[in-house]
Amino acid sequence: MKDLIINSPSMQSLWQRYSSFILTFIFWVIWFFLWVPVATLLAWYFGYHLVYFEMFTLEGYKEVIQDFISFLVIVAIMGGSLAIWAAYNFMRFKGKDRRSKPQTITLQDQAEFFGVDSSLLQIYQKKNFVSVSFDEKGNIVDLN
Repeated sequence: MKDLIINSPSMQSLWQRYSSFILTFIFWVIWFFLWVPVATLLAWYFGYHLVYFEMFTLEGYKEVIQDFISFLVIVAIMGGSLAIWAAYNFMRFKGKDRRSKPQTITLQDQAEFFGVDSSLLQIYQKKNFVSVSFDEKGNIVDLN
């Protein structure tokens, strides 16, 4: 099977390559921000004396405990809402399998659907690039 165009960067347009680069960059930035808490923890570890002063001498641990309790309440609410939603979906769809295998479509079926000759369709399926023109009703008018 031939590679899809997304797997062949040389076949992508300039706009597709730039948009792929921008999306990749955005998700790397998001990935970096996911590691910020670990970096902060390491920074606190290496600044142990400051941590000791802030947490124990100035009793900053009380605020941390209060924030942690708020965090646990929020996580419990979010987790509970997801559990309720999952239970609702389980009760609603229990024992019902609405999924089915996709139908096998033959070349002749495709040719009839698009209103083109099956031998012509077989030739165009092997090409790398095909230009298709449609009329106002969505019917294929021209293939190049």
